[in-house]
Order: sequence, then C-alpha cells, then structure tokens
Amino acid sequence: MSKFLITKRSQNRVTGPIMVTTSPRKTCPSACPFRKTSDSDQAGLCYAEHGMLGGFLWTKLDDLLVGGSFQNGAIKVHSLEELCNSIRSLPKGTIWRHNQAGDLPTKDGETIDVAELDCLVAANDNKQGFTYTHFDVINNENNCEAVKSANDNGFTINLSANDLEHADQLSETNAGPVTVVVPASQTMNTLTPNGVKVVVCPARVRENVTCATCRLCARQRDFVIGFPALGRNQHKLKAANDNA
Repeated sequence: MSKFLITKRSQNRVTGPIMVTTSPRKTCPSACPFRKTSDSDQAGLCYAEHGMLGGFLWTKLDDLLVGGSFQNGAIKVHSLEELCNSIRSLPKGTIWRHNQAGDLPTKDGETIDVAELDCLVAANDNKQGFTYTHFDVINNENNCEAVKSANDNGFTINLSANDLEHADQLSETNAGPVTVVVPASQTMNTLTPNGVKVVVCPARVRENVTCATCRLCARQRDFVIGFPALGRNQHKLKAANDNA
C-alpha cells in the first residue's frame, strides 16, 4: 500500500509555507544516479538524504505502515486516499509540492503506477500541484505518456536531469518541463549544449523568494530550472562535470 507524510504548512525556507508531501525511498527509480544505493559515482548526491529530512523523517516513513505515527502522534503516515482528500480540500488555485523526498508511485522502481498517478492528478483539479521525477521517460514509453498526461491535465511534473546534456535529451521528449542539478557554485543563469536557457532557482539565490512566491516549477515552460547541488556530497557533481 502506498504511504505518505503530509506537512500541511512547511517551515522550509525554500518552499515557504505551502503543503508538502513525502514518499518512501522505494519510490525512487533505479534510473536516478543520485540514490544512496546507486552504482553511479554520484550516489548519495540526493539532497533528501541529508539533515532532518533524510536522517529522520524519510527513514521513519520507510519503517512505518499506513496509520502509524511518530513524534508522539504529531506526524502520521497517510494512505493515498487520505492524501487525495487533503489535496481536494485545498482552496482553488493553491500551490502545493508533492514529494520533498521520494518520487512518483511505482510497483517495480522502473515504471510509474499510472492508476495511482491518475488519482493524484484528479485530486489536483483547480490546484497548482507540482513535483519532480527521475523516472526514465526517454526509453520507457509508458513513463513518458504518464508524465505528459499529468502535465496536460494540470499537475506539473518536472523531469529531473542529471546534467545539462541530459536536460537537452529530456526537453526533446516534450513530456514536461525540465530541471537539472548544477554545481553548488553555479549561481548565474546559463545554457544547455543545445542553447536552451537554464534559470538558476530564484529561491536558492535570492532572498525573500520561495516556491510559494516564485511558482516557476508549477508552470509549463520552455526553459530549464537549475538547482545548485546541496549536501555534504555536492562535490561529486562538480567532479563529474569537470570530467565530462
């Protein structure tokens, strides 16, 4: 059974005071090179593996069943139905972020569970939900169609690129808007090899900007958003880029 954490009002400085959710580690696809268990030289680069999120919240979610709780009952593990009810209860036009950690629903780590994704998309009607995915949309046609359908129906799924060349490849699928992890030192806008503009996340480089006020990731767009690497393993991205 799918399970989630729901934070009604995030206190994260980057997201701002919006609703955010968390999905288990098992939802992270094998295609993601940033997973802690990846064979890639970028293993462990995932920002969600660090701090309170990775060291406590994510692990508690992994360990507990739906209906379980921790922090003296203050944090509960929710079902898909409960999550969809929470989404539907949001006022019209509300922006919210799915998965501050974790990825889209899946049964095998390779292909998106379309039935569960469709539930989220339907619940998001007239809301501004957005998320990111590392599922393979280049070689897996089912994933590409699932993500494109969600984007066409108002639930913004950003395609997560490993580098600027990968960002160009993802852009060519037309499945959805693209984001990319860039070196921590990258604070200025840049271009992909194909000349697509990369806008560095405003919330990461400007004061008083949050997801709640920026909303670029909740929009369909023709440019890429770049996220400077975070966490103690951020040097892995720089090394990989230097060797490219």
